[in-house]
Amino acid sequence: QRLGCYFCNDIVAPENSTRDRTLDQQCTVTRPGLAPIAASMATELCVAMFHHSLGNCAPPPEAKRNGSAGSYAPADDGTSPSSSALGLMPHQIRGTIVTYMMMTPSVPAFPSCTACADSVVEQYKKGGFEFVKCVCCDADGTFLENVSGLTGFREEAAKKLEECLDWDDDDSEDDE
Repeated sequence: QRLGCYFCNDIVAPENSTRDRTLDQQCTVTRPGLAPIAASMATELCVAMFHHSLGNCAPPPEAKRNGSAGSYAPADDGTSPSSSALGLMPHQIRGTIVTYMMMTPSVPAFPSCTACADSVVEQYKKGGFEFVKCVCCDADGTFLENVSGLTGFREEAAKKLEECLDWDDDDSEDDE
């Protein structure tokens, strides 16, 4: 199973992360103290990758319960295929400044991802900069959502939700 990219967790197309948002809601790169922290973590991740015998093909660490309810923490005893001379090599590093916590999730690729979906990669290979220009010049973000299949995914999800919420009150009266 292919691992997901940073954007596989999102179900919206990328947009301006500074518009109409308070400073604490803005993207990492716009937060005054977080950009250097993110750059440091990216550097450490790259160095760990270069020191891993499988390089960028290193598998993600297995998540193991650390004792807290609902909490997972990868453990490194040196025998994991994800281990390198510098410790575990996580698939992703995510964090929140609200709780000052970091996590290392391993997520599968989302078929309708606006960054790595097969349809997006194919369109980029075909169109190159023209494709990027169409994405960037699209005022409402629907171009990329349509190319990736995200529009159809959300429509299907809304339809299924509607079906779940469409209870027929007459059924309960027939049972009485």
